[in-house]
Amino acid sequence: MTNLTTSRGALVVGLTLGAVFSALNVISAYIAPLEDDTLLALAAFYGPMFMAWGVAGFLASRRSERITDGIKAGTLVALATFVVLTIVVIVRVNLSLAVVSQRPDWRNLVARFESSGFSSLRAYVNYIYLTGAPFKIFVATSIGAVFGLLGGCTSLALRRRTPAIR
Repeated sequence: MTNLTTSRGALVVGLTLGAVFSALNVISAYIAPLEDDTLLALAAFYGPMFMAWGVAGFLASRRSERITDGIKAGTLVALATFVVLTIVVIVRVNLSLAVVSQRPDWRNLVARFESSGFSSLRAYVNYIYLTGAPFKIFVATSIGAVFGLLGGCTSLALRRRTPAIR
């Protein structure tokens, strides 16, 4: 089992989660390429991801008995997860641009392209995705810190209530 109290361990777990969630993203886009990103669909995708970040915080704090290790684990796991996911989403969008540009939730992006001055939709989409990536990664990393904190607090609360068995 990977030691989540180390930076390396947390990053390995995050890269693994990033690969898993990226695969799910690609599979769902292949199965239903024109499906909107509804609130329910987003919650079904990101909810388990956030919970995984909380579990990472729980396990790290459980091992070290320090909440700060839970926060660190949640943060690093989220960072690695979202870097992988962001790269895969950009590649996926580039490979299926003709299809995804027909999605109803892309209407605004296509309308902004038409008045953007860009001569290529692909160049415009890459510009939008790449310039937005640092903020999205920052937000995801912050969410990971919060869920790591929640997981760490839960771990320590449960540990204190459980009598020591010797």
